[in-house]
Amino acid sequence: MEGILLASSSPRRRELLSSVGIPSEVFSSDVDESLRDSLPPSERVVALARDKAAAAVPMASGQGQRLILAADTLVCLPTGDAEELALGKPRDRGDAARMIRLLAGRRHFVRTGVALFDRSTSRMSTTRSDTAVDFAPMSESEIENYLGSGEWMGVAGAYRIQGRASLFIDSVEGSWSGVVGLPMRELYVILRDAGYRIPAFAAL
Repeated sequence: MEGILLASSSPRRRELLSSVGIPSEVFSSDVDESLRDSLPPSERVVALARDKAAAAVPMASGQGQRLILAADTLVCLPTGDAEELALGKPRDRGDAARMIRLLAGRRHFVRTGVALFDRSTSRMSTTRSDTAVDFAPMSESEIENYLGSGEWMGVAGAYRIQGRASLFIDSVEGSWSGVVGLPMRELYVILRDAGYRIPAFAAL
């Protein structure tokens, strides 16, 4: 089965690929994400995914993979003036507390950009998933208890939808897997268009 190079160190993205039988090798792209800070979040996630895929091309060339997959996720809070505040990975517990207090009792959007580079055609394809997530109000004790779990570390918006934060999520409109970090429907389409066949559908 043809494997792909996953330009991401996220174990959750690799787990999602594995869950549908896609073998992958991991390469963590060294990309200066601050170079895209001037872009609106909806454009930034796609640009960063593209940057990460491009940075992994030399690695794929050395290992022989045809396809390079990259993704980037931001938690985005509407500010009321048609703009969004992008919440990336928290720097520390205090920063995580700030993010959770901003999200509690409000609707936000999780935007995940996906990029796929095909070395055989030199084609870069991109797509994006947008998901609305409603957080329930949280008391200070609930916030402190959540922060004590450590689940805020290393994830955009300081929460994992598949972890303890799920106790405070009222609704999700869109792609659940996109919130995890890799929208599977969009992934299937972009891989299919590149001529890649997921094992269960290889004969289609």
